[in-house]
Amino acid sequence: MTLDTRMALCLLEHLIAALRANDPDLFKRWLIGGVQDLGKPAVEELLLDWLDPFVTEVERDRMVAWHPGVSL
Repeated sequence: MTLDTRMALCLLEHLIAALRANDPDLFKRWLIGGVQDLGKPAVEELLLDWLDPFVTEVERDRMVAWHPGVSL
């Protein structure tokens, strides 16, 4: 397994943990770090292709609610 693959899997793990903890700031910090380490295209692929199957409907709703001015 390549280093980039291991880094992507680690990032995915931390993003999911931040979602489950309902911590938008932590999620954003990991996302920014992922873009810096892996590049924007790799992180976009990770989010679009890999994160979606692991995220529950409740977590998706929370991600939408994290935008300023929205509360659930």
